[in-house]
Amino acid sequence: MIPVSHFAALATLPPDALLGLMMAFRADPRADKYDLGVGVYKDLAGQTPILSAVKKAEARLLAAQTTKVYEGQRGNTDFCGHIEDFVFGKDHPARKEGRTISFTAPGGCGALFQGVSLMRKTGAKRVWVSKPTWPNHPNVVKSLGLEVKEYAYARDGEFYQLGMLADLSAAEAGDGVIIQGPCHNPTGIDPHIDDWKALGALAKEKGLLVMLDVAYHGFAQSLDRDMDGVRAFMAEAGEAMVAYSCSKNFGLYRERTGCFLVLGETEAGIAAATTHIADNGRATWSMPPAHGAGIVATILGDAQLRIEWENELNAMRTRMKGLRESLSDALVSAAGSNALAALKAQNGMFSQLPVTAAQTIELRDKHGVYMPASGRINIAGLNPKDIPALSEILGGYL
Repeated sequence: MIPVSHFAALATLPPDALLGLMMAFRADPRADKYDLGVGVYKDLAGQTPILSAVKKAEARLLAAQTTKVYEGQRGNTDFCGHIEDFVFGKDHPARKEGRTISFTAPGGCGALFQGVSLMRKTGAKRVWVSKPTWPNHPNVVKSLGLEVKEYAYARDGEFYQLGMLADLSAAEAGDGVIIQGPCHNPTGIDPHIDDWKALGALAKEKGLLVMLDVAYHGFAQSLDRDMDGVRAFMAEAGEAMVAYSCSKNFGLYRERTGCFLVLGETEAGIAAATTHIADNGRATWSMPPAHGAGIVATILGDAQLRIEWENELNAMRTRMKGLRESLSDALVSAAGSNALAALKAQNGMFSQLPVTAAQTIELRDKHGVYMPASGRINIAGLNPKDIPALSEILGGYL
């Protein structure tokens, strides 16, 4: 009998471009090479460290643990409560009125999946994402069978409010929209408070269902100030979803620690949404992971550990700001143009250089400079000693 493969008819998909770039960098034998692509925070030694507060919380958590039984579909409710404090604020009236809900999710991606799934269940046929955006946004949208639409986001190194509002004005009632919170990936460019208010008002006027993707909380200005735009948007829009990740600000990359939150106009609406969120989770991961959420809840529930974590977070943010300023000054000098001075006003781990896809290949092949075809660079992965030489190389392309 001739064997028949159900899989042979599948078209082979291209490998993930960023993962391929990481592998190529590791295989490159050159001593002088520069990894600007990987999207993780690195310290001066080039390592992604475990935060001291995380180590202490993890040890405490393990010592007190008596079971590995499921925590329920919402996961760690203490964790969820702390993330609600971050996103909505402790005294938001909607929390007392039963108009919010939160679920532990397997990382920011799990929360993103929940949000797009809920968009689909409300009848959305398409979802708008920024141009450019993090590549997994359109991936998740397409994987759930929805159409991807794009809205303008940045121009000349600054937020392009007119273009974004114009594009979203073409959206139809019921469309989904993903808007990144502080520290936009890949540009590092964030809307101002008035921009957030205008976007929230437009979402309400057009009847758009918006998910705010908060993946870098604390990396822009501070824990409190970074939520100003998100809260200003929600105050205008009335309803919103939030995908929150603890990968970067707690350094819990491999623990897959995220939270999915919803703010609704009515208690009945949130009650109904809760059943669908639980149903989505049950059909995918069944019960959310517990370890990372337990670490975060332990840190945020202990005054001393929280202070220690906030100090470590502040140190990471300060280091990134210093690297950003040094790189900007060096690029301005090397390129002979003030255009790259805009990098100083941007936030977080990433910025996007004005290079073509062909130039990124040449930079890799000739100079050992590894970055995605989009020109996105990871500020948090830079080593200060490399900035002069790297800027001289890049200056010839900018």
